[in-house]
Amino acid sequence: MLEALLRWTSERAPVIVIGPPWLGDAVSRGGRTLVLVEAEQRTPALRARRRAQKEGRPLDVTLAAAELPLRRGSLSALVVENVAGLSDEEAARWIAALCPCLRPGGRLIAADATSSDAAAARVAGAFLSAALVEIVQEWPRDGALLTVGVAPAAPIIAARFNLR
Repeated sequence: MLEALLRWTSERAPVIVIGPPWLGDAVSRGGRTLVLVEAEQRTPALRARRRAQKEGRPLDVTLAAAELPLRRGSLSALVVENVAGLSDEEAARWIAALCPCLRPGGRLIAADATSSDAAAARVAGAFLSAALVEIVQEWPRDGALLTVGVAPAAPIIAARFNLR
């Protein structure tokens, strides 16, 4: 799965990861990575950062809560996890909140632990509802799903999300 994830994030540095510290640590093997974690993940995140520094990998850690410190139109790659574990409405709302942070052509990558075709369809639906294009899903191994979507042109994002 890591190989597939790195293929989708290569040459997209810095990559922002919203998820567990181990995921940020894994993505940092492909280049500069910033992992956003909640306060209860602070200690494991700092351990991952120290381990990455010892290995010469560029991994930064930032604490983030409900308000994400992401500027509109600024990200070339964003990795999230467990979209399939959310209800349809929660997944659509979360992806819609993240999509405007991508620059045109930026990638949103969802990493999910699931073997369910129905879950894969729900994740793809959330990507479609957020106006992401070129949506691809792959199963790099049994029980692991990657969903990748590309942000459309800025005017489309502005119209979809009523941004000015």
